[in-house]
Amino acid sequence: MHQLELPALHSNDPLGFLAALGVLELADTALHQTVCLSWRGLAAPAVLQTEQPLTLDQLVALLVTFLPAEPAKEPLPAAPGILGLSRHTGPGAPNDALRMPIEQALQLLRDFATAERLDNDPRARWFAALVNQLCVTHAKNAKDQPQQAVTAETSPVRSHGPIWYTESTPLFAASGQMTLANNWVKAAEQCRRDVTHVHAALTGWIRVPDYTGANLDHRSTGDAAMSGDGKPSQRGVPGATWLALHAFAAFRLTGDTMNSATTAWETSGDLPALIWPVWTSPLSRSGIRALLEHPIVRTGDLARAAEFLINLGVAGICSATRTKLSNSYGPFEPGQVLWP
Repeated sequence: MHQLELPALHSNDPLGFLAALGVLELADTALHQTVCLSWRGLAAPAVLQTEQPLTLDQLVALLVTFLPAEPAKEPLPAAPGILGLSRHTGPGAPNDALRMPIEQALQLLRDFATAERLDNDPRARWFAALVNQLCVTHAKNAKDQPQQAVTAETSPVRSHGPIWYTESTPLFAASGQMTLANNWVKAAEQCRRDVTHVHAALTGWIRVPDYTGANLDHRSTGDAAMSGDGKPSQRGVPGATWLALHAFAAFRLTGDTMNSATTAWETSGDLPALIWPVWTSPLSRSGIRALLEHPIVRTGDLARAAEFLINLGVAGICSATRTKLSNSYGPFEPGQVLWP
């Protein structure tokens, strides 16, 4: 295996960690071979392992092939047709098209799963990672739809009564009118306009004024004291953000109808947090998913579990908590090392 270091993607940074997983997702697809990922250590860069030698310029050229030609029409060419779905317009419907009626979601998943069996179509995996059918909510403030809790007696799959809508991935925190699709569009448009953003994502981040960064990076939100004109501003990193959005395919969505969850997502504290391991031996996509889902990674007593973590090849455990805005969650806080 040949190693390629990605110097700007650090293991203790939530955006860097997710962007590295996004690189792995796209590189594995582009090269039609098993590509692996590891880290130099805590607070250290990612390392990509490939069967053939690969330079940073060659990797960037591969990644750029996944940039959509027309982001507003198709933001996700790796799994076309998912982010371009039309929003349901019923009374009280969510503003995000990925939060759709459960019957529609189940039918789409059946169609995608059939296409996967017949033609190795990737959309079933992507759809299941972006649309959570295991947690549903009723239409909001719909006058003709009574408000009631989901229970075993009130199945979300019914032809009459309230419309139940799926949730999307909690890795994305929507604020205001933000949706996952329009954040994907904005990141792709920035990178399409200037492809050097993709190279910079791997080598040295370029911050763009007035770009929000999809709420994945606390540094994208600048307060008034830090700006030259005394006004708060957004300074996101479009290249790293675009790659990080592709990492969502690595996280399995789960739920118990009333509460949503996903791989590496912790909700027991005051604010939800992403908790992830740092490993130093090369792992494939399936190996990384298995490690992310391992219960030892989320144990309450990491010091006691140190021997088990070391045996798993884990060099450290990191966490990043969501910030809280007035009416929604905001960007991730800076990453913290939970262990060792």
